Amino acid sequence: MRLSQGSRSRYNVPRSSVSNKPKKDSTLFENEELYAAIVQSIADGVAITVNTERVFVNRAFLAIHGLASDSEVVGHPLEQFVVPEDRDAVRERVLARQRGEHPDNIVEYRIQRPDGEVRTLQASVVATTHKGQPAILSVLRDITAVKKAELEIVRLNQELEQKIVDLRNANEELGAFNSMVSHDLRTPLMVIEGVYQRIKKTYAGSFDEKLTEQADIIQANVKRIEQLINDLLAYAKLGKEAVQHGRVSMTALVESIVGEFRALYPDGEVMINPLPHCVGDEHMLNEMFTNLISNAFKFTSKEPTRVIEIGCTQRATDNVFFIKDNGVGFDPAYMDRLFNPFQRLHSQEEFRGTGMGLAIVKKIATLHRGTVCAEGNPGHGATFYVALPRIEEPS
Repeated sequence: MRLSQGSRSRYNVPRSSVSNKPKKDSTLFENEELYAAIVQSIADGVAITVNTERVFVNRAFLAIHGLASDSEVVGHPLEQFVVPEDRDAVRERVLARQRGEHPDNIVEYRIQRPDGEVRTLQASVVATTHKGQPAILSVLRDITAVKKAELEIVRLNQELEQKIVDLRNANEELGAFNSMVSHDLRTPLMVIEGVYQRIKKTYAGSFDEKLTEQADIIQANVKRIEQLINDLLAYAKLGKEAVQHGRVSMTALVESIVGEFRALYPDGEVMINPLPHCVGDEHMLNEMFTNLISNAFKFTSKEPTRVIEIGCTQRATDNVFFIKDNGVGFDPAYMDRLFNPFQRLHSQEEFRGTGMGLAIVKKIATLHRGTVCAEGNPGHGATFYVALPRIEEPS
């Protein structure tokens, strides 16, 4: 269909009424406002640098630098607040990136705020343009607290390394002491024991009652010192060798120990409840339970009827083994001394010992990530507990 001239003029807009000037889309203004709001609201500082001058900073930048207005920084040299030692490096990196070179994208430098406080900043930088000129966009983060934490970690590591050196030296000294104890103290004891045996063999028939008693005291004390040396060496040796971890049948281990003491103490009642397995060093665990069971037999030796019970209570993360007896017990007031080396709650005349047994028990438990404790009252027996990490029994 052909249009008439009138129709054509109705639909054709005169050229004079069309402007060649492009109109700004309202969406563009909205985006610019959105971007400006985002830049002003983020926690990191944002700065734009042209040549060597700041041309834009956000509110977070001002807060990091301790400033109140952007007029204090915009139009000023970029190194205005940088500490003197870092200024040349900061300036050169900015200029190099504007030249198209590619130094590090993430850098650190220090600033000094107007109040004199020095802060450490981390800057992530990228090349851009600003009003047609080469520029650098920097995103700044205050990492002063992080740097302080890193320095503190370095200091603590240095202290730890020094403690390790001190501990190594102490172990070497302890090794030398153990060698001295093992050799220099055992030798005179062997001489005393040998002389005593020769005197006893040669002159025993001529000893009166008092001399015989004194000779027995000499021999008893020699044996006591020998036992103390053995206990000291055993205590010092613990921890110097790696703990071997294996599955240990605690019921079999305890029954074997009780069987040996039954030969020495046949009277009384000893109850062994079923015991769960544990993972540990079988030799150390044997030594630990030997000390505990030995005490139970020793401290019930004067009771009319000995009663000893050995069992275990299972908890969520550990098994608590217990050795309960009806012996002489102990005063709870001395609980804090009970597991310390050389601590004895009974006289040598009442019960012999060196005071090292429970210290060895505690050290072995600690090496197995376990704990020890005890309950008792004078004349009403005692119960010793050893908590060891629990392992799941196979179904």
